[in-house]
Amino acid sequence: MTNINNPDYDLKEFENIIENYKKDEFAYLNQYYTKYYLLGTNEKITEDFYIYQAPNKLCVIGLAPSHPLLQPQPQQQNQLPKIKNIEYNTKAVNTINKKKQNLLSFTSKICAITTITTEQEEKRYQIMAGVVGYIAIIKPKHDNPNIALGHCISEEQYNKYIIKLSGENTT
Repeated sequence: MTNINNPDYDLKEFENIIENYKKDEFAYLNQYYTKYYLLGTNEKITEDFYIYQAPNKLCVIGLAPSHPLLQPQPQQQNQLPKIKNIEYNTKAVNTINKKKQNLLSFTSKICAITTITTEQEEKRYQIMAGVVGYIAIIKPKHDNPNIALGHCISEEQYNKYIIKLSGENTT
């Protein structure tokens, strides 16, 4: 008999979810977040970002897999560049919860990331790479994702873009 005190679950209906978790440790994010990608406006460097939008419309922003900071450097034998400093734009940070705040647009600079360029500099700073994680959490002015994230593309479109980009780099 199924009731609140003695619920009866059929675990077989959750097997597909468990299999996805075994394949991809971040698969649970797909249940809660809608993935978008913002492509960089510079044609020479692909400074792309991911934007995960939660049901409450908060957006988590981070570096997309195609971002140069997540690409191994040829001179460093497949190592990612190490981050020296992240300097946030004070205008973007200081306008939170203010009535007359500067609105962020898709071209707004949230932060500047400085990398360690020499081995000596790396020893001096002794910090982790720090590229895994997010840069900012932002609440868009518009709750409608078509308006708030109108300049972004879907995950499927981003994957096609990456395939096209990698094809151009090999030729």
